[in-house]
Amino acid sequence: MDEKTSRSGAAESAALAAPPMDASDSLLALIHMASRQIGRAFHARIATEFDVTVVEWRVMLSLAGRSGATAADIAEMWAMEKMAVSRAVGRLERMGRIARRVKPEDRRSLALALTAKGRRVFKRIGPAANARYREITSAATPDELAELSRVLTKLVRQARDLAD
Repeated sequence: MDEKTSRSGAAESAALAAPPMDASDSLLALIHMASRQIGRAFHARIATEFDVTVVEWRVMLSLAGRSGATAADIAEMWAMEKMAVSRAVGRLERMGRIARRVKPEDRRSLALALTAKGRRVFKRIGPAANARYREITSAATPDELAELSRVLTKLVRQARDLAD
């Protein structure tokens, strides 16, 4: 094999091992970008108007449907980092939006619940958050959204299984 062939083979191997030059070439990169952009779109309207971060909103949303959940439950439900949830819980508690109480059945766990103030804030944020959700999802048809949901559910399950 001559030097030119050897160099071109090495370059070809390096190109195959390298990540795509354009992040949009990768489905997983697109999923990540969509998540980040949705978070930014939420923040642009909801976070600034209601003084609530995306993570804090997810905590409140979780507790509105499941009072008594722990921070670990919420982190698992949303696949979020425990530290991010812990910071959100601390800030929401300082703001009087949630309360913590020791779970009687497991004194090591703290159950979280929306306070009366938290429920009032949640009721104010809900319509705006739902409107923002509709604005974001209006880019796709109902059939496309259903298919996307179906495929993403499969990918989330697969990733969770691989992580366990």
